[in-house]
Order: sequence, then structure tokens, then C-alpha cells
Amino acid sequence: MNRKLIDSERRLTTEQGLLRRPWYKHMIDAPGVYSGYGAKTIPGVREAIEQKHWDEANSEITRVSTVLENEAALINSAAQELEQVKP
Repeated sequence: MNRKLIDSERRLTTEQGLLRRPWYKHMIDAPGVYSGYGAKTIPGVREAIEQKHWDEANSEITRVSTVLENEAALINSAAQELEQVKP
């Protein structure tokens, strides 16, 4: 279960990172590219929409949905594992 908890946070990242700042790997939370250190949720999608870059927004929605689907699969796996050890 500890391994799954560690993997849980890692699954919210991508190797490619965010557009225009690949050093930020987290797809759900990152400092805004235009707002300094103010945190942005789902930054790739949000910033593309703010800039009216619709193709980029669609692409980022796909990337974020993949990350969230992988996270959901891990959570479901952990839930099944916990159900098996119930007294």
C-alpha cells in the first residue's frame, strides 16, 4: 500500500512536463506561467484557455485526462487491495 501511495503522486506528473516550462512535471498543480508563483490548478488547460489557444487547450485536456484515468486506476487497485484485508 505504501508503494501505491508513492505512485499515486507520481502518476499526476508527465515526463514531458508543462508546455513552455518542461521542468514542471505536475499536471494538476503548478505555478502559473504568467502569474509568478501563484498556484494554478490544471495549469496546462487553464493557461491555454486564458490565452485563447483552443487547440492547445484540447491537447492539454487529453493529457490531463490520461493522467487522471491512470490515477483512478491506481486508486481502484488500492481500494480492491484494502477490501481483501478487511477483518
